[in-house]
Amino acid sequence: MVKFLVIGVLVVIVFPVCASAHYEGELLPDSVAVMEYQMVIQMTPKDTLTRNKLGMVYIRQGKLDKARGEFMEILKVDPKDFDALDSLGMVSDKEGKYREAAGWYTKALKVRDGDAGVKKRLDAVNGKLKDKLR
Repeated sequence: MVKFLVIGVLVVIVFPVCASAHYEGELLPDSVAVMEYQMVIQMTPKDTLTRNKLGMVYIRQGKLDKARGEFMEILKVDPKDFDALDSLGMVSDKEGKYREAAGWYTKALKVRDGDAGVKKRLDAVNGKLKDKLR
């Protein structure tokens, strides 16, 4: 028993990225990160942090429907999750749904008033909406 405990501790010390349940940084390709995140979510379905990371990978991969699904699952657990609201704005923007994106960004700003990044993205989609009307 002690032998297995020692081996487990060594694995965590020597290979922290492999032993970590949460992928941190850009050390692994997105395809590997997706598999890791999916495994974590299967074990802990209400893990909003991991779901958010998975959604962001899906955005990078251009899998916007999958990204939207992950962020919507987060909102079922926490309707005021700032990152999910902001990310849904990004997904909608990439889909060309600027009015919807503005709505998500506005909801995000209600959670975290004055966030510079969200304000910038909201201004950008409002600009796109104005251009569309011209």
